[in-house]
Amino acid sequence: MAGKVDKTSIGRLRYKCDLKSPTDTSDGAGGRSQAFNTIAQIYADIRPTGGDEAYRQGKVQTKITHKIYMRYRADMSADYIIVYESRTFQIQNIKNIDERDRYFEITATEGVAH
Repeated sequence: MAGKVDKTSIGRLRYKCDLKSPTDTSDGAGGRSQAFNTIAQIYADIRPTGGDEAYRQGKVQTKITHKIYMRYRADMSADYIIVYESRTFQIQNIKNIDERDRYFEITATEGVAH
């Protein structure tokens, strides 16, 4: 289609990010805590799509929603997080675009705990 811009072209994946998976670790006192380990460095396109502010527990909390586009990975999980510089994105939804195993469209939030 003439004039159509491919929102998942490889040239748009310009942000170098860490893809991290959760690991449960013992805290030494009989409990467990969760840590995230880097499993891959990826290139992604990060686009903000909306935001929300709420007053919770005596302070204002901000949540920003993003669409993140990245290359397909067979081992991808919604339990993973994506880290770009000092920003952490919690994955909410993963869509395999056109079911062609080429790109993912990920809905993620920044600024809230997973």
